[in-house]
Amino acid sequence: MEDGDLARGDHFFVWRKHKGIPFQHHAIDVGEAAVHLSDGHGGVATPGVASDQFVVQRTSLESVSRGGRDRIHVVSHPQPRSADDIVERALSQVGRRGYHVVFDNCEHFAWWCVTDRNESRQVSVACERLGAVSVKVIAAGTARAAGAIGTRRIVRGATPMLLVADAAQWVTEAGGHHVGLRDANKRKQAGRAIGITTAIGVGACAGPIGCLVAGSLWAAGELAGEMSLATYRQIRTRRVEGGGRDG
Repeated sequence: MEDGDLARGDHFFVWRKHKGIPFQHHAIDVGEAAVHLSDGHGGVATPGVASDQFVVQRTSLESVSRGGRDRIHVVSHPQPRSADDIVERALSQVGRRGYHVVFDNCEHFAWWCVTDRNESRQVSVACERLGAVSVKVIAAGTARAAGAIGTRRIVRGATPMLLVADAAQWVTEAGGHHVGLRDANKRKQAGRAIGITTAIGVGACAGPIGCLVAGSLWAAGELAGEMSLATYRQIRTRRVEGGGRDG
């Protein structure tokens, strides 16, 4: 997407890299300009910069997309505020300093402008996937003490491949914009479809029992991921209520 395809009040992002790790930098189109949480020097927010160097600022759209070299992705929201409200909220925060990669990053800021929720799908997806991965890692260790040697071999053998399934699920949810999945819920559904399909495929190598074990591990991982996400959101809410962003 080109800068000219944006509409006033749109929430958008571009891809960046920090030490080789890709991440999204989010901003709000306020009409011929962008408002975003950045490092105070016209660049983008990166985890390696001290929090007191970050400031919400108004810059040109070209500075965010680096002169149009970076593709712009518009984020879809089911029930966004009006464009005027979004722009007003974004501009009201210009000059505010502070940053936290987990609780107050550029995506949290953009979501707050659009929905009044301090949300970051990048952090949420990471919490879910790390919670899911932890279950599979624990399962691999527990398998050493499993009573049935056949089940033990299946669990220990399937776990590494299930981690690959988690990686594929993570990539789908994080990068679904590249294939037109602008809605976060649709990306999550697509990621889960890939995850369970991969898990069952891995388990099929060991027959019906393998399918059952792999499917059960995947489901347990998803439950753990949801619990991890719920815990993160509770902590984030307490931080916001305890002295977070105005509004």
